[in-house]
Amino acid sequence: MLNKTKKILLVQDMSCVGRCSLTVALPVMSCMGIQVIPFPTMLLSAHTGFKNVYKRDLTDDLEPILRHIEELDVGVDAVYIGYIAGAGQLPVIDRALSHFLAGDTKLYVDPVMGDEGRLYPGITKGVVEGFRGLCQRADVIFPNRTEAAFLLEETASSSPPEEILRQLVHLGAKAAVLTGVPGENSAIGAASLEADAQMCSAFAPRYPGCFHGTGDLFAAVVIGAQLNGFSLKAGVELAVCFMDECLKDAPPSPQERLYGVPFEQKLPLLLRALSGKIA
Repeated sequence: MLNKTKKILLVQDMSCVGRCSLTVALPVMSCMGIQVIPFPTMLLSAHTGFKNVYKRDLTDDLEPILRHIEELDVGVDAVYIGYIAGAGQLPVIDRALSHFLAGDTKLYVDPVMGDEGRLYPGITKGVVEGFRGLCQRADVIFPNRTEAAFLLEETASSSPPEEILRQLVHLGAKAAVLTGVPGENSAIGAASLEADAQMCSAFAPRYPGCFHGTGDLFAAVVIGAQLNGFSLKAGVELAVCFMDECLKDAPPSPQERLYGVPFEQKLPLLLRALSGKIA
């Protein structure tokens, strides 16, 4: 008898061109046997690394979408919140959480706010405060160092990863994963911490250039692994390994890299990992 398919409500933006957000999380999680229910916050013709991007804020659409999903009586095993288009979306997201977070339903939050010490355009103080509140309720959060600093109301932190993680967990999240952590010999990876536990980390070689959507891809693999019974430590290790395999074949041209990490042909690696999983 087949196991019941897990479902996840995915609060994210949708970029038509460029691998990020929904166009990354949906195929990765589907490959990992999870049914994705998109709850789109914004529609973009391409991610914002491109020029002249068309954007449509979907704030006015969220309420009727949620109302119909509620009427369909759809239950989920997890909610994953990524990009929020504005503070005006927070009330309906809060209502969605009130509806869906029951029993063992998990809340994952990737506070998409900024990088390299700066907030992304359009991310307001209200959005930062909203993410801080969501992170306090989350089972696992996925900030980079810039986002961690804003969550902790600090300037860009040079503190060791374990100290940052302990402060993030102190906010209220049950566990935190810090991305973009530098390792020895120019490696890069992620570190994770669960309350009352030791920090765990995983690293891979750093590849030159900027790749859009890496955080979305990383979080999707970790969450997919957790919903398949992996521990957080094992999920982070799988995500770092998967990212490394994808980046090995990434195109050298900056223009080609603009389209994101070429992960599609590497999806069978996730299937093999699930078939022989070590929780």
